[in-house]
Amino acid sequence: MLAPTKRAPRPCAHPGCMDWVTKGSYCDRHYAEWQERRRQMRDEARKKYLADCDARRQNASRRGYNSAWNKARRSYLIKHPICVECGKPATEVDHIIPHKGDYSLFWNAENWQSLCHECHSRKTYREVTQARTKPQPREGIQPGDDMHIFYIK
Repeated sequence: MLAPTKRAPRPCAHPGCMDWVTKGSYCDRHYAEWQERRRQMRDEARKKYLADCDARRQNASRRGYNSAWNKARRSYLIKHPICVECGKPATEVDHIIPHKGDYSLFWNAENWQSLCHECHSRKTYREVTQARTKPQPREGIQPGDDMHIFYIK
């Protein structure tokens, strides 16, 4: 069995540092600084992304969550006080199929369900992450068409 080969020593990637490293890109002295810079860049990118998302998103009342919704929501929770997922007391009224601005779906009580906060957060997280990762077919092209993104010859 061959012994694992050691990498050739090379200079630390930090500008001006003359230390040599055999593992990674930075010497022990600069590795923590590199991690901190990377964390700051990641945090700044996340803040910018969330700010962009917030700027594009309408406020709650423009999305239909106004006093009429609050009244309907309270009434629904009185009639359906238990979370349909876990059996805890319900605090949220969830749209089973996300309405995405369709007010007929928004106000359809058959599309509502009572959930506790934890179950509602879990469901919303699943929906948001699936929407980001699932490829969307282009408009006017249906599954089975030669131009459909899922079509494989």
